Amino acid sequence: MPTLRFLPSGITREVAKGTRLSDAVAAAGLPMARACGDDLVCAKCGVRILEGEVSREAPVERRAKDRNRVPRDLRLACAIRVQGDLTVTAEYW
Repeated sequence: MPTLRFLPSGITREVAKGTRLSDAVAAAGLPMARACGDDLVCAKCGVRILEGEVSREAPVERRAKDRNRVPRDLRLACAIRVQGDLTVTAEYW
């Protein structure tokens, strides 16, 4: 099972492969805006991947980020399915 590390809190959690990153964040008890219900619309769940591999950004994610003025170096947690170990941070943690 992949291990997620959330900084700066230092919280670590193991999650099942394929878990949506936004669900893993919520399960870890960290705050995350999800106004659209993980539909890639609001783009409020931007996180920075510090370590680990994630899938390439899909055009729908890029459009949502552009529309909502989310920095390009952030990824939307609702768009990422965990496949391996990750270290993640968000400016509001």
